[in-house]
Amino acid sequence: MAKKKAVKRVVARVDLGIDSFAAALAHAGKKPVNSASRATKKNYSERFSNGIAVLLASRLRKAGKFKTILPTADGQGRETGSASGAHKKLKKTDVRFATADTGLELLVSVKTLNFRDVKKDSTGSGGESIGRYTKNMVRNDHELRAEAMDHHERFPYSVLIGLFFVPVDSCDDATSRNSSFAHAVITFRPRTGRADVNDTPAKFERLFIGLYDASRSGDDAVGFFDVASPPPRRGRVPWPDQAEDARRGGRLLTLGQLVMEVVKEYGIRNRLYVQWADEDPDTPVGLDGVADAEDDSDSG
Repeated sequence: MAKKKAVKRVVARVDLGIDSFAAALAHAGKKPVNSASRATKKNYSERFSNGIAVLLASRLRKAGKFKTILPTADGQGRETGSASGAHKKLKKTDVRFATADTGLELLVSVKTLNFRDVKKDSTGSGGESIGRYTKNMVRNDHELRAEAMDHHERFPYSVLIGLFFVPVDSCDDATSRNSSFAHAVITFRPRTGRADVNDTPAKFERLFIGLYDASRSGDDAVGFFDVASPPPRRGRVPWPDQAEDARRGGRLLTLGQLVMEVVKEYGIRNRLYVQWADEDPDTPVGLDGVADAEDDSDSG
């Protein structure tokens, strides 16, 4: 009796509908309290990171150059492996653009710190106190260093962007010392600024802190700060819709402006972009292949 052919099940892919930063927050579900178990908070943070990755990849696809960037709108391709290091070890990635011909070209690493530190009572009474947002920053920096080293070692021309997300009230938890936000800027600043392929591979090309506010809607729920810029020691950087104030760190970038900075960095590395002196800085970024447009032929 002939064996029946196995019927291949086709799983329909459904767009997750993550079309704004507030939607990425909603994708994570209800935020646990600070005193929740480590596993509960970890699962929430993973869902949040997944939502951010889907959103960023979607926005970069719309920028026109990164059609095959992962993950897709349905979440497929999230945490896919990218060859890294001398032994081709696969490392999970958040947002990745690669081609069969050139390998890894752009990677965006997403880190989040969503909960205040919980400290045990030193008297042994079993009590707890809620602290600041500082406990895991150094660990995150170590993870970023490893990612940068491994990927740049194998793909020195790849552009790596680091994004570290933390609630906006991390700006408010200082009196006489630095806020948690200022501490984050100090921690991650040495991890950015790789402007040339001969620079140390342990750095990212750019690194931003995403301050998010769950009480806001749409993309207005987040603003971005370049860690290479001077931050305020205490207090909040003006939100993107507020007046710029140099003594408070200038003004946060919108999500759209962040995407523009990522596209620019990629364009500069690949000789596809130059910012002209007579160009409006708010002009949408076009990757025109500036160097290739010139006539480099030898006329003799």
